[in-house]
Amino acid sequence: MTAWLTGRVAYLSIWFGIAIGRLAVRVLPRRSLFGLADLIARICFNCVRGFRTRSIGNITAVFGERLSSAEIEDLVRKSLENFFRDVIEMGVVLGISDDELRNMIPVVGREHLDAALAKGAGVLVLSAHLGNFFLLGSRLAVEGYAVSVLVNQPSDSHLARLMDKYRLEVRQRTIHARPRREALKKLYKVLRANESALIIADEYRKGNGIMVPLFGRKVMARRGPATVALRTGAAVIPICMVRQADGGLKMIVEPELELDRSGKSALQVRENTIRITQWLERTVLQHPEQWNWMNIRWWATEEANTTAPSEKVRRAS
Repeated sequence: MTAWLTGRVAYLSIWFGIAIGRLAVRVLPRRSLFGLADLIARICFNCVRGFRTRSIGNITAVFGERLSSAEIEDLVRKSLENFFRDVIEMGVVLGISDDELRNMIPVVGREHLDAALAKGAGVLVLSAHLGNFFLLGSRLAVEGYAVSVLVNQPSDSHLARLMDKYRLEVRQRTIHARPRREALKKLYKVLRANESALIIADEYRKGNGIMVPLFGRKVMARRGPATVALRTGAAVIPICMVRQADGGLKMIVEPELELDRSGKSALQVRENTIRITQWLERTVLQHPEQWNWMNIRWWATEEANTTAPSEKVRRAS
């Protein structure tokens, strides 16, 4: 019942946000749109107990000794505000031209992506549920980059169809992560064509993976990004779309992430998965109010490398 309700809330929030953004962009300034998003965030903070308690628990596990309980709650509120601003902006982008999108979201560090593509082996664009991750593929597309977005379809079928429809309307090519074999074929095809594939690589939950450190604890990280990079020779370029102090967005393209390419064994996959997780930790610490703190499941014990973990997840909340 809880999962069903969460899916319904997510669907209605995103549907409503896109509809409002699409309409309001014609008549309202962005400040007013953000005011609406912040109001929805405050309501959800008070009403959606599961999100609130889990996020507070995870932030407390990371910042507990440095932040007061009031500061931690404020961080959760700001994270929610950022999410609903993201959703409103999804609707805004549906109503603007390519030139308007370029002006709306400046890009810093584009030369790093160009240098990686010049190597000819394709690029894995590494990102996270931070800032406005929804629009990364759209912003890259209007610059002329051929980019496909790897998508984990929501379990709620209505939300999944809504997001597929939206991505088509905002210039995004997508690859569904399931079935896995088909997803890998499409990923390899994109990279062999020296194009870019965008991967959101910060979901640390149950399932197969590699136990790695994050914020001094252990999480189960997906091995996929490191494995694909090693098998294809693709460069890994971290990119985030970060919200600025004035509420606007900036897309920041970082230099290529240095990987251990001395081999393609489990040892190199693990080492590179750790490096990817370290990048995420650095990025989240710079912008903690813009990250989705629901994505962490801490693990009580460490395993060096596992595909069928038996430990129970210890929730921080």
